[in-house]
Amino acid sequence: MQYRWKAGILLFTIILANAFYPGSSMAVDSAAEKSAPRVVGGPCEYRQYKGRAVIVSIREKEMHKDYGGPSVSYEIKFSFFSEEEVDETYGQVEGRKYILMLTNSRYPGPEFLEKYGIEAGKSFECYLKVITRGTCTPVLFDFPTIDLGDCFEYKR
Repeated sequence: MQYRWKAGILLFTIILANAFYPGSSMAVDSAAEKSAPRVVGGPCEYRQYKGRAVIVSIREKEMHKDYGGPSVSYEIKFSFFSEEEVDETYGQVEGRKYILMLTNSRYPGPEFLEKYGIEAGKSFECYLKVITRGTCTPVLFDFPTIDLGDCFEYKR
């Protein structure tokens, strides 16, 4: 009697362990599931609207010395004005203020501002990208004449 009880516990433990460890021999995976790439957040598609971005303000931000970049960076705010009618309600961004950040999620330094001619009141060609498919960032801004991936001040 005691032997059956221990065997039952052992069998239950094996079944439970196999349920939580998919690499075990009892796990059932189809060949299609194993070969299919797992996609999270995409693929995404965007509709693009041409417009202008106007630099509203530039505010100096002091950075920590061991930040790995310039000792002074700038918070640059801009507003977007579309040259086309934006169909998507969540793409209605005109007049709102946005912060221009580098692709490394940091604020640009003084040499970046000088290189791309960024100053308050100046207008730049810009594209508003509004998501139409997928679960990525709903609204993006693309500056053809400003390379936001140009993080040269942070590579020193």
